[in-house]
Amino acid sequence: MKESGPEMTRFSAVNLVAWLLCLLAAFCLWLYVMTVESPEHEEIFSHLTVELNGTEVLDRNHLALYSGYGTMVDVTLSGKKSVTSKLTERDITVTADLSGISEGGRYSCKVNVDTPPGCKLSAISQEYISVLVDESVTAYLDLTEQRENTNLPENCFVGTVELPTDKIAVTGPRSYVNSVKTARVILDLSNVQRTVTMTQDVILLNSHGNEVDSPYLVYEPQNITVTVPVYKSVEIPVPLSFRWGFLDETKADVTILPETVVATGEPDVIDQGGLLDPVVIDEKTELDPSQLQISKIVTLSGKEGVTLSQTAAAVSVSVNPDIKTRLILVPGTNILDTGAREGVHYKWEREPVAVTFMGPVDVLPKLAADDVNLVFDMSPYSSSNTGTAIVRAEVNVDSPYRNDVIALGNYEIAVTFTEE
Repeated sequence: MKESGPEMTRFSAVNLVAWLLCLLAAFCLWLYVMTVESPEHEEIFSHLTVELNGTEVLDRNHLALYSGYGTMVDVTLSGKKSVTSKLTERDITVTADLSGISEGGRYSCKVNVDTPPGCKLSAISQEYISVLVDESVTAYLDLTEQRENTNLPENCFVGTVELPTDKIAVTGPRSYVNSVKTARVILDLSNVQRTVTMTQDVILLNSHGNEVDSPYLVYEPQNITVTVPVYKSVEIPVPLSFRWGFLDETKADVTILPETVVATGEPDVIDQGGLLDPVVIDEKTELDPSQLQISKIVTLSGKEGVTLSQTAAAVSVSVNPDIKTRLILVPGTNILDTGAREGVHYKWEREPVAVTFMGPVDVLPKLAADDVNLVFDMSPYSSSNTGTAIVRAEVNVDSPYRNDVIALGNYEIAVTFTEE
C-alpha cells in the first residue's frame, strides 16, 4: 500500500535540498577550475627588452653593433592563472643570439623567449629583430675649441687656451666613425672676468657641424680641463727721468720713441698700475761733455707679470744752448779723505784734478776752484789691505751756486796702503 500524506512531502523536500546543494557545489568547482586552474589563461607582458647575446664574438671579429640595442617586444604566455598571474617582466627572459655573425652586414636574428615553468609561449609581437654590424675602427680626430658668450670687461681679452691634448680617439662602427669629422670643446665664458680653470665636455661633430650623439661610439677623453687666460691691455706713456734731477724739459730737448707702449697682463696686475719702470738717464756720466748730447737705445722693463708691446726705445737728449760746461782745476789741498779706520795707513798723490762742471752760462764763471772739494771714503778698508786701491771720490761744492751746477763724469783717487 503506497504511502502518502505529510511523510511523503517531507521526503521530497529533503531530496530537493540535497540536489540543490550538490548543484551549487558543482558550480563552485566549475567556477574555480575555470578561473584559477584553467590551463588556457593568458597574460600579456609588454615592452620586454631583447637582450643581445654573443656580442663578445663581435669584439673578437673586430666588429661592432650598429643597431639593435634596446629593441622591445610584447610576449603572451599561457598557463594556469594561479601561475601566470604571479609573473612579472623580470621572470621572463627575451634574447637574440648574435654569436653566428662573423662579418659586417644586416641580419635578422630570431627572438627567443625563456618561459617560466608551468607556462608556454602563446604569441610574440615580433619573432625576429634586425641588427646591423660593422667593422670596429678607431680614428684620431683633431680637437678644437670654440668660445661662446664672451662678455669681458673693457680692454680685456682671452689669450691662447692650451688644450691638454690635440687629438680625440674615437672607436666604433666604421660607418659611424667615418661620419665624425672633428671633436670640439665649447668654452662658455658668460661669467668669466679673470683667468679661470674649467672642465668642459668634448663633443663630436659631423661635416655639417652637427653633434654626433651615438651610444655606439666610444671616445676618450670625454672631457678636458683647461685654463682660460684673461688679459687686459692698456696704452701707457714711457716715463723718463734724470737720475740727479739737474736736467728737465726746461733745460734740454728730450725725446723718446716710442712715446707710448701697450702693457698686457692679468687684469688685477694691470689695475694695480706701476706697469713700466721709468727710463733713467744719468746726466753726470752719459752726457758727452763736448756736445752735451745723449743718443742711445734703452731697454724697457715692465713689472712682473706684464708684457710690453715693445722692449726697446730710442732716447735723444740735447741740452739747451744756455747750458754750457767749464773745466775747473781742483787743487790737491782740496782732495780729502773721510771714514778711515784706526790703524789703517795710506797716502795719495795730492795733484790737482780737473773737474768738468755743467751749468748756466751766467753761473759757471762765478764758481771758484776753492769752492770745490773731492772727498773719498776709506771706511770700507782695513789694516789687511795692501798695495794700491782706486777709490771713487765725490765732488762737493761749497758755494751759493752749488744747486745751479753739476759735475760731469766720475773721479777716482789712487790710494796706496803703507805700514805707517
